[in-house]
Amino acid sequence: MVNSKRIIALTSWCLCLFLVACTTERKTFVSQPIPENLLTSCQPNLPPQPMTFGDSLKYNEHLLHVIEKCNADKQAIREINNFDSN
Repeated sequence: MVNSKRIIALTSWCLCLFLVACTTERKTFVSQPIPENLLTSCQPNLPPQPMTFGDSLKYNEHLLHVIEKCNADKQAIREINNFDSN
């Protein structure tokens, strides 16, 4: 019983070594520049003067849209960096 457990453990260990064995395959990573449109600053429009309550609502919506666009750009940069590191 004890010997069979040892055999199973040693066999499993050897199989694991086969999974991570050395290989002759080499990966070459090429650094690609990040597209310029993802690096541009996110600048919101200036608020209207004088600002009414309705203008304030529209301006807040505009600011949220700018933030969402910036977050999408940053997510795209993260995906490019993750793709480069794989």
